[in-house]
Amino acid sequence: MKLFVTPADSALNEGIGLLGFRGIALAASAEEADVVVTAATQEAGLTVSYDGAKAATITYSRRVEFFRGVSYLLDGKAVEVSEKAHFASNGFMLDCSRNAAPTLETIKETLARMALMGLNTMQLYTEDMYTLEDRPFFGYMRGRYTDEELIAVDDTAYALGIEVVPCIQTLAHLPTVLRWSAFSHLIDCNDIMMAGEDTTYEFVTEMVKKMRKCFRSKRINIGMDEAHMIGLGNYMKKHGVRSRVDIMCEHIARVLGICKEYDFTPMMWSDMFFHLAGGSYNDAENGIDKAIIDKVPQGVSLVYWEYYCDDKCRYDTVLKQHKQFHNPIVFAGCAWKWNGLLPELKFSLKASRAALTQCIGNEIADVFATAWGDDGAECPLNVVLPVLQLYAEIDYHGGDISDEVLAERFATCMDASLADFLLLDKPNRTTENQPAIGLNPTKYLLYQDVMQGLFDRHVDPATFPTFFAQTAKELRAAGERNKAYQYLFEYEASLCDLLSVKSVIGIDLRAAYLAGDREKLEELVNTALPEVAARLTTFTDLFFDGWMRENKAFGFDTIDLRLGGLQNRIRTAEKRIRAYLAGTVDKLEEFDEDRLFFDAREDENADVNTFCNTWSRIASASVIS
Repeated sequence: MKLFVTPADSALNEGIGLLGFRGIALAASAEEADVVVTAATQEAGLTVSYDGAKAATITYSRRVEFFRGVSYLLDGKAVEVSEKAHFASNGFMLDCSRNAAPTLETIKETLARMALMGLNTMQLYTEDMYTLEDRPFFGYMRGRYTDEELIAVDDTAYALGIEVVPCIQTLAHLPTVLRWSAFSHLIDCNDIMMAGEDTTYEFVTEMVKKMRKCFRSKRINIGMDEAHMIGLGNYMKKHGVRSRVDIMCEHIARVLGICKEYDFTPMMWSDMFFHLAGGSYNDAENGIDKAIIDKVPQGVSLVYWEYYCDDKCRYDTVLKQHKQFHNPIVFAGCAWKWNGLLPELKFSLKASRAALTQCIGNEIADVFATAWGDDGAECPLNVVLPVLQLYAEIDYHGGDISDEVLAERFATCMDASLADFLLLDKPNRTTENQPAIGLNPTKYLLYQDVMQGLFDRHVDPATFPTFFAQTAKELRAAGERNKAYQYLFEYEASLCDLLSVKSVIGIDLRAAYLAGDREKLEELVNTALPEVAARLTTFTDLFFDGWMRENKAFGFDTIDLRLGGLQNRIRTAEKRIRAYLAGTVDKLEEFDEDRLFFDAREDENADVNTFCNTWSRIASASVIS
């Protein structure tokens, strides 16, 4: 669809030029255009009037709303729309720090998708993923972004009416920084920096100064979450035992001063105040000590993050507890892609509905969805698009919306089927009515050793091969229906192809060995094991293609080590078993070991699936690091 905007507006024209992913282009003249759009501004809200032919009017109060208005033209049908956003800022936190560093083009495409939805904020989460000129080990060999790349991200977002909020860490969550001896003098303990030290604040100043150079936003996220051990390492050796609340608040005050110097209004995660009060968000109904509330500096917004709850009452309770602070409150919700190789979309949508409706009810002005990349960022980025669409639709509709409306808007904005995207959850649903969220059999069944079988007790050999084979077919069919995202479906289908044989290979090999069935054991070594290796090669190639499509090359080395190590372990298993069959060794100790439930469950009748999202624990019971 070619658009021509009148009166001429260079900013809107630049933004239209970024929407090519959806087949939208800028026309050189009204005569050449498919639709001539009359653009106008108003004090509040978005209105769209389209005759279904060539004339449309889009009246908007925020630039991003113009691009949401464009989305209503894509179906080619006459439409009248009147909407008003309920959140002042609404958007997406893009995690660039867990090995997957999205390329500049990927970030630009994500911004364009957000604009068509009407989302006006991106938080760019960068622990050490940018350059500090005097600190060469900061982000070394991690795909860190240059100043030019960050400025290009900000310029692209600005053209679309999106604010990029820099998101850094100024206390904890810095393991890839503090691993280097060049930063050892900054360590309190673990991944936490030493509060109260001038060298720490010199370092923080460099971070904040760089963010000011690269971004227009007046807001900055300074992190400070999960610093549970603050003051308990080198700090305690130097200063003795002190109140961790006092240490934390003194540190915040110093960082706030730096932010003010560079014209930033900061926000930080709020969990530490609940933790230091002796509980967590789960204990919010018991209240939080007023003494702690009064100690928190007022120049910082508090970000309440919640990813595991779909209970509206719980959200309401914790939001009300947050509102007792003398600080603005921001909410961060879930777009689950941190659970291994697949998303958790259905739960993310359910939890987001509960959370966002309560945010509106509690008059929370600022919200965003997070999509973390725990344990190597194995899950592709674009799987979370349905959750972002929901954030937009609840915002502009002012409350929960039907599945039908969400699916309709997703098809229009993303040219994809919501029902098909929800299939991306399915390979982890090996049983019906799983009792817990986040179970991830695809990850542990992929990485577990074929001879040591740490998760063999979590396999149903009667159903898993058929389940994975059938799911692969469904995913491939969905990929054919969603060409722009076919790589996501093919990646998962290939994983299912692999697991349809790998999930039971260790069980079958061990059963033949224990039964003394050398003929069966030889058959498995000659046929099944090579088939697992071949399918693993195919999956590895697709994993590589998808990674390079979305991300910089850095970080894939960890995936290579995992999958390459698995491939070599298959070769080792073949050698071990052939040696046994040839009589070179008289037993296979790996198969002689009893198989235990990985989660040490007592109820053997519980759902067979379990959870582990740490590769090093899945791959071996031995020490890896």
